[in-house]
Amino acid sequence: MKAEIRYLALVSKTPHRLAQFYRQALGLRELGRSPEGDVSLTDGFYNLTFLLQRPDRPEAGFRLAGVAVDDLSELEGRLAREGAELRPDEGGIHGGEFRLHDPNGVPVAVSTTNFGVPAGEAALPRLVHAAMCVPDGARIAQFYAQVFGFEKASPDHWGPSGRFLRDGTTNLAILASAEEIQAIGRRVNLDRMTSGWSHFGFEALSAEDVVALLPEDAGATQRTDRPKSQGYYRIWDPDGNHFDLRSLPAWQDGD
Repeated sequence: MKAEIRYLALVSKTPHRLAQFYRQALGLRELGRSPEGDVSLTDGFYNLTFLLQRPDRPEAGFRLAGVAVDDLSELEGRLAREGAELRPDEGGIHGGEFRLHDPNGVPVAVSTTNFGVPAGEAALPRLVHAAMCVPDGARIAQFYAQVFGFEKASPDHWGPSGRFLRDGTTNLAILASAEEIQAIGRRVNLDRMTSGWSHFGFEALSAEDVVALLPEDAGATQRTDRPKSQGYYRIWDPDGNHFDLRSLPAWQDGD
C-alpha cells in the first residue's frame, strides 16, 4: 500500500486572510473555496487547507494532517490489527473522505483521491515536514509505521525526546510531551506547548531569500537553538501559527 502525508488543515476565523498570506509568502496556488469560506491551497503536491472556525471545530490553529492511500481495504485491515477504524468524513478538496484517530486520539484525515490535488510535482518552497507533540512516542511511532508503512528517518534522531519517520516525501516528527521532556531534564520549547499536531515545515532553495520577501504581517526568527542554524527559520503567520522554513536539503538528512 502506498501512503503519503499530503494534507494539512488549519482552523481560522479568517481563512481568506491566511490563504492570502501563504500565497504571497510561499507562492502556493489556490485549489478552491467552499461557500462557507474554507480555502485550499497547494504547492503542487500538498493540500494546505484553511477551515473556517465554527462550533464543531472551535479551536483555531494547526488541527489536522492527512494521508493519501491507494488501497483502502489494506488500510482497514492494518487498522483492525491495531484496534482502530476508519469513519466517514466530509470529503471534497477541503478534507478527506475518511478519518481515523491514533492511540492518543490525534485525528488523521484519509483520502483516496490525493485530497483533490492534480497529478504533478511540488514547486519550491514546498511542504516536507509535519510534527506532533504527544506522550508515548515509541507506541505512536509504531502505530504510524504499522498502519501507513512509514519508516524510521534516522537512527540519530530516535530517542526519548522525539522520533522521526518518513513516507518518502515528508518528515513526520513525533515529539515527546512537555511532561516527558521535563522528566529527562530538558527545557520545554514552543513546539511542546500544546498536545496534538504542533507545527509544519517548508523547504526552499534559499530560506534567506524567502524571509527577505515576507509580507509585513509575518514574523521570522533564525532558529539558533538548532545544531544547523544557517538557513533555518521559524515563521509566524497572521493568526500566530508557527512553521519552520529551511534551505535545502532541509529534513532530508533526518533532522
